[in-house]
Amino acid sequence: MLTVWLCGPRAVEVLAARYQQATEQSPRVDLDRVGFVREPEWLTGALMVAVARDLGAWLQDGIPILDEVRCRRLREDVEKSSWVRGVELERVFPDRFRLALDLRRPVLAVRDGDGAPLCLVDRDGIALHWVDTPLPAMRLHREGGSPSMRFAVGRVCEEPRVVAAAAIAVEWRDALAPLVPNCPTLLEIDTTNLDERWMRGRSYPEVRVMLRRDDGATVIFGYGRPVGSSLPRVAVASKALVLAKILGRHAGLQGLVAGDLRFKNRWADYLQPRAAGVPDPDGPWSQLESGVTRSGGR
Repeated sequence: MLTVWLCGPRAVEVLAARYQQATEQSPRVDLDRVGFVREPEWLTGALMVAVARDLGAWLQDGIPILDEVRCRRLREDVEKSSWVRGVELERVFPDRFRLALDLRRPVLAVRDGDGAPLCLVDRDGIALHWVDTPLPAMRLHREGGSPSMRFAVGRVCEEPRVVAAAAIAVEWRDALAPLVPNCPTLLEIDTTNLDERWMRGRSYPEVRVMLRRDDGATVIFGYGRPVGSSLPRVAVASKALVLAKILGRHAGLQGLVAGDLRFKNRWADYLQPRAAGVPDPDGPWSQLESGVTRSGGR
């Protein structure tokens, strides 16, 4: 009010000049002096390096701590990273910023039919830069109508098989695995038969999962329909119960090459190899290849 009384009509200009002067003379924050206050438990190793490298493109030079325009631009620039869903910026006086980043957590590693890496995806199906991680994988075969074998980083993946596999990876991690003591590692998710595009019938599920056996080999299990299917799905708790029963009989999945998690009463009938004298209930569905079946299709 004193400034207005002294300066009259030029009060606004004087206030703006004083604000600009104060902004420019405020302590400077060096953006390249970065340290992690805390990070999510999954952000380790190669993933942390990849995220830090990506953010490094925007964390350079320095800006006055009171420069609102450049602070807003900093937030907008950091949000351009494919790893970042949202940003909150807090000033920590006298000369620091604290950035709270809502990061996209990758849940699935996507490879082509030959095993070459394509991208990672998060739970929303957003494509992320490839990083070598122990995430569950899926193989995207050209057969089956893939619109493209390339993915725009930071954009939603348009391939339904990838989106379905990502949802299964999240369901396994958050809902099924916590219910099973010593749950085997999920190695791969096979959505080749999504929408029963190749084989139809109870013996050929839309989704299969590959679990690690104690000796490092892979065991294939029928899983059922994808998350969000319009058709009835077997409950996650039921699949967890079946897996726990299988582990009770075959610790570490020893001696198995295949099974099915959908049948809570007849699960033992679907184990491969079966015990002597147990008939094959629905045919050798476990012979369905990870890629395109040779026995027929639609």
